[in-house]
Amino acid sequence: MSGSSRAQLVVVCVDGGVPDTVSTWNFFAPRRLPGVPDQGTVALPTIFPSSTAPAHASFLTGAHAAAHGIVGNRFWDGEPVDEIQRRAGDPVRTLHPYEASSLTAPSLVDWFTDRGAKVVALQFPQTFSQRAEGSQIPSLYCLYAPARVARVPIGTPQRQGPPPAALVYFDEAVPLSAVAGTGGPEGGLYLALGSGPARRSPVRVGETVRLETNLSVGELSVAVTCVGVDEGYGDLHLGTAVLTMRFGGLGPLGGRPHADAAGPSSLGIEYTANPEHDFHEAPRAEWVCRTTLEALAAHEPDVLFVRFNQVDHAQEFLYWHAARSGGTQASLAQQQILDTYRTIDHCLGRITDAVGPQADYVLFSDHGIDYVETHLRPNVVLRELGLADRMIFQGDSNIAYLYCDEPVSAVQRRRIHQALAATDGTIRPVDAATADTWRLPWTSGRLGRLAVMCGPHREFVYGVQGAGAESVRSASHGYLPSSPRMSGFFRMFGPHTDGVPQPGHLTDAAGVVRRLWSKRQCLRG
Repeated sequence: MSGSSRAQLVVVCVDGGVPDTVSTWNFFAPRRLPGVPDQGTVALPTIFPSSTAPAHASFLTGAHAAAHGIVGNRFWDGEPVDEIQRRAGDPVRTLHPYEASSLTAPSLVDWFTDRGAKVVALQFPQTFSQRAEGSQIPSLYCLYAPARVARVPIGTPQRQGPPPAALVYFDEAVPLSAVAGTGGPEGGLYLALGSGPARRSPVRVGETVRLETNLSVGELSVAVTCVGVDEGYGDLHLGTAVLTMRFGGLGPLGGRPHADAAGPSSLGIEYTANPEHDFHEAPRAEWVCRTTLEALAAHEPDVLFVRFNQVDHAQEFLYWHAARSGGTQASLAQQQILDTYRTIDHCLGRITDAVGPQADYVLFSDHGIDYVETHLRPNVVLRELGLADRMIFQGDSNIAYLYCDEPVSAVQRRRIHQALAATDGTIRPVDAATADTWRLPWTSGRLGRLAVMCGPHREFVYGVQGAGAESVRSASHGYLPSSPRMSGFFRMFGPHTDGVPQPGHLTDAAGVVRRLWSKRQCLRG
């Protein structure tokens, strides 16, 4: 398929893409569109917090968090502490920082739809809402749940089998059942996920199969490996599960749910240069690409927004090893990161093939990456102070917000600050002047009753178990945008990009997109 789409503008976020890497290897160039003007790659300074939800909000609105209201990848706005505690572990019920309904400023999606342009968005934050009033653009968004193991009783085809294993994904019960093949369990199992009629998928010991089912909130996809069979039970490893949520009338594309070989969950563990994880890519870049091509054909948008988040995942798992370990492991980590960029580069080529040279293309990343060597757990500090029953920290990688139902007394505030500083000397309180410097909405309830920041190469995590500070080998974003390592990149090409200035900052990007679109419409008129 070449040039078969009517799309006029394609906006692609390569989440976490690093400008030096993109420039050095000339990734995301219009190689399949010879002669199309290419404005090249520039670094794109980001905002604070320099993380996915706030940065995408700034891209879409042209504003900082003080205006658009997205103050982190995790925040709350007046909910009682007990409700926050109930919801904190469920990605579906903590999705609001990524939803359009949480924005407090108009976005590019509004701007385009006001002008009669048809917009479709895939995996792009703040282009959908779970409970939005009125119409929404066709869009989808994926969440993921960690890998796990399960021990499943094995039934037989001849009689009613034992009760299935009871799994829980995204706060919903999901049964997983196994039936022996005709040669007995040693000859293989037939697995089925979900309740009601389900297609059973065959798998032998050592093999992996992708299982899918529907939940009330979307479609669940997970890779399952049969590790062994023992005494009437199958021992299974379930990889990182993917939940696909659809909005605005975007149903399953291609006329039917995805088949085994084509679903969003990866069949194997990626990023093996870091042996300390069991993450399967979620969703796979190839699935995002194919879903994008199907959406182009089915919905014929004028404007397409799509995000690939695999580079961000790869760098989070591998960047410390690439930058700090040295030797063979560093080389392997660097290679696996580059391979992820190449995969997305190939996907972009397929998208440009489908859309053609008549469209303009905007490529960007929301933030960069840096290594992390300390995890900080402020909720553990609250527990040790005896305050965890009435207070909770939530927030981003380098800024944490304290939520509680009552004002924090001066004595409590001093105790919390002292305990946090004793845990790590870089933790410091955020005052109004600091919030103003980094364009945070100081008077908003989204910042909680108090806020604290931490220094470089550290990251707040919000569990309640473990030590207040722990040495790790990790990587993250979210740190101060004054650090060049937090900058993303920007690149645009297409017939109308010549003469359109590159943005100097992430908050300038929305103006560039509007100018590019207006130039197209003026020339067409």
